[in-house]
Amino acid sequence: MLEGVAPDMTEPIAEVLRLLEDPGTFATRLNAPVDGLAIEVTGVGRVRLPIAVSTAEKLRKVARPAPFGRRDQTLHDSTVRNTWEIAKSRLKIPALPWKRVLAAHLRAIQHELGLPDDCQLKPVLDKMLVYERGQFFKAHQDSEKSDQMVASLVVVLPSEYSGGSLAVEHHGDKKLFHRVKSQSKGLSLLAFYADCHHEVRPVKSGFRVALTYQLVLEGPARVRPAKVQADTVDRLSKAIRAHFAVPVASGYSRSDRRPPERLVYLLDHEYTQRSLSWSHLKRGDRLRVGALQAAAERLGCECYMALADVHEVWGCVEGYSRGRFGGRSWEPLEDTSGEADDYELIDLHDSTVVLHQWLDASGNAAGGLRGVVGDEELCFTKPSVEVDPFKSEYEGYQGNYGNTVDRWYHRAALVMWPRENSFVLRAQASPRWAVEELGALPLAATAEFEAKVRRMLPSWAEHAGHEEDATFPAKLMKVAARIEDAALARGFIAPVGAHRLGQRPTRLALIALIEKHGIGWGKELFTQWTEVRHWQGPPDWIPLLSRICGDLVASDHDYCQAVAKWLLERETKAVCERSAEALKSQQAWLDLDSFLDEATGIAHVLRAAVASGDDAPVEHVSTFLTGGRPRLPLIFQVQVLQQCCAMGPRALHATLARSKLCQRVIEELEEIVGAPPRGRADWSIEHPLRCGCKDCEVLSRFLNSSDQAERDWALNKQRRRHIHGVLDSNNLPVRHATLRRGSPFVLCLRKDQSLFSREDDHRRRLKSMLVRFEALARAEPLD
Repeated sequence: MLEGVAPDMTEPIAEVLRLLEDPGTFATRLNAPVDGLAIEVTGVGRVRLPIAVSTAEKLRKVARPAPFGRRDQTLHDSTVRNTWEIAKSRLKIPALPWKRVLAAHLRAIQHELGLPDDCQLKPVLDKMLVYERGQFFKAHQDSEKSDQMVASLVVVLPSEYSGGSLAVEHHGDKKLFHRVKSQSKGLSLLAFYADCHHEVRPVKSGFRVALTYQLVLEGPARVRPAKVQADTVDRLSKAIRAHFAVPVASGYSRSDRRPPERLVYLLDHEYTQRSLSWSHLKRGDRLRVGALQAAAERLGCECYMALADVHEVWGCVEGYSRGRFGGRSWEPLEDTSGEADDYELIDLHDSTVVLHQWLDASGNAAGGLRGVVGDEELCFTKPSVEVDPFKSEYEGYQGNYGNTVDRWYHRAALVMWPRENSFVLRAQASPRWAVEELGALPLAATAEFEAKVRRMLPSWAEHAGHEEDATFPAKLMKVAARIEDAALARGFIAPVGAHRLGQRPTRLALIALIEKHGIGWGKELFTQWTEVRHWQGPPDWIPLLSRICGDLVASDHDYCQAVAKWLLERETKAVCERSAEALKSQQAWLDLDSFLDEATGIAHVLRAAVASGDDAPVEHVSTFLTGGRPRLPLIFQVQVLQQCCAMGPRALHATLARSKLCQRVIEELEEIVGAPPRGRADWSIEHPLRCGCKDCEVLSRFLNSSDQAERDWALNKQRRRHIHGVLDSNNLPVRHATLRRGSPFVLCLRKDQSLFSREDDHRRRLKSMLVRFEALARAEPLD
């Protein structure tokens, strides 16, 4: 997803929302007299206002260096925060009359910040801060210490000082609060939203003393939505109606165009899990959410809120530092390994948005909803690039990709959808829930049942295929039995795949569906399940073939038996074709484990044929293994017998005992095992090479020679590299190294003593296999 610019499909909605101007401001100042404020500090006594230099020096003596937070850590670093603090426990401020006076000030601040009138700001004292000459606090963001906290309040006490300005920034908008003359005798109340970044610039002279408060918003769980003009709601409703009506390419299938199922609007302000609430929306978020709620009510849509984790990958160039408060000199607070801010963003490569921590319209936690946001669903009035990321990682030049930077953001979103989409969206989050809900519908509610299935089908495969509950396939098949439309039933169960047929109740439910919908239906379903080509190894469902075919045949129903015969013939042909293709590759020397995957696939087919009582696949495989040209490697035939012996059952063993394959393998193994052992002077290595180049012909003569154990061979680099590769890929007992002398260099080949030990071990393993196969031929029980 590319979230850096508004998607075209939601741009009409964003245009209407941008016209709603933010009420209030993100930061404000109120100058007031000191009326009603009295302060006592342990170790200092009563603090007279204005604060004299002598009093400020006493405060500094009882204070301690102030720490700062970085994620979940509390740190001390005077290059980031250099100031003194006095803990709340050492402060005593009589509640009356200051509480009443401050409440009046907060009503004005609440209005300035654009907060709802039916709530009330309440102050929670935090600490006292003392800044002396040269002290400062670099740009940072306050942590929201309670669920209701929405803003911070700094009450600067009257004193003589210079410098110490407060700079506040929110999404690129900046405010700078300098000291004013009235602060010599009066208070300066500075309030700003908690998600604002702010800094205290160095004090040039004197002492800057302030009380800090958390501002929490108290009121009803649901406040009245912000009032929005009727014509705005009209325009917004029209744009949203079009959004849900126009087919677009979705994330599930770019070729399948259908209307978006949701609208996801990213809010402008930042929220945490503790602070996300319908009643705590800030400034323009409250106004825009109110407009969206009004449009949703008119259109019959449901509304939810959720936190949104945004991850963006940008192309960038180095050497540019993004100043938070203007210019290019500001450095980020967090400068940890793997993070950098000395770059300029160029273009957005990728973006993902994932929703979590859902709230329903009543403010209660909600679950069972899809988190991943599709391109076609996303809408915003402020792109994430204009928001400060909570984490970033810079990656240097990566070939075609150039320099990149990953940026992560914590945002929030309003999510809405037509009520008729609710079932589909919950089905995407929990396919098991959807199947249980469908199963609970009355049998007479056929129209409602099939309507829900049809609505969920376009995105069903994307989600149902990932449902891991072991009982899900059987439940799905059972519910599918209620679907009369054959194509709809096949689309409903297709996502589980043949590999989920391991439990017998699932297979029995499938049998009932084949009996209901016919042979063609069953063939089409298995074709859809098995059409994916497997580049390595047998298909993941092939171990279940014997149980699938066995149950189909045992059903004693013509449709099911016909499907079993067709499926077995199909897979017999496929497994032989895969084996023939694999056998074209080079086999390593004396490797008894070559082609194990292909041999396992053939063994599963033979087992299924025996379980079904079908002799045709056995004949087909036997002909492939023993009657084909060119002749198949003995080791492959051995592997097939090995796998069949390991699998069972006895009926399969009995079939193999009478087979031409077993007879031929025993005869060839007897010949090998009965041959005289290799003489210690015999250095020959009999191993055909697939490559027919002239160098490999020379190499083959060297390998086949019984008396030549060494060879020095002048070859250029390319030819030496080829011989190195042939020797390594065939795992031949030949040491090979390049003597860098002369031109071209000399390739030194030395047959290794492991030739004898490896062949002895090979003979022992073949003898053990022979004993096992002879027992098989005598119909004796196998271990």
